Amino acid sequence: MNITQEFLPVGIDLIDNVFPTPVVYIRNLGSSYDPSTGEITESTEQYSIKAGVISRARTEEGGVGETYSLTLWIHHGPTGVPHLPKTGDRVEYDSTSWKVVSIDPTYSSTGLIASKIVARAD
Repeated sequence: MNITQEFLPVGIDLIDNVFPTPVVYIRNLGSSYDPSTGEITESTEQYSIKAGVISRARTEEGGVGETYSLTLWIHHGPTGVPHLPKTGDRVEYDSTSWKVVSIDPTYSSTGLIASKIVARAD
């Protein structure tokens, strides 16, 4: 049995059809430095995909400080993100930019199936 062929369609159906939330996944490809101008520019790729948003939470840090987190599932099929997510990537959701801080877990076999992502608001 090929696990990827069996379970990738399940992940695609659940995320794209059952729990679809439009997001933009921004893959960070790295930075480059131009010594003549002194500028650092980031290179990115964007994917307009659907995600299964699990939760959006607020954590009080004492006083008036607080952080917001977003937990979501993405799939790695043709309508998802074809690459392994990494910290430093971003997700645009609900008019907010979220920085990926953890990927836990990523399910894979012969190919990527789905990833659970936790991100923090900028």
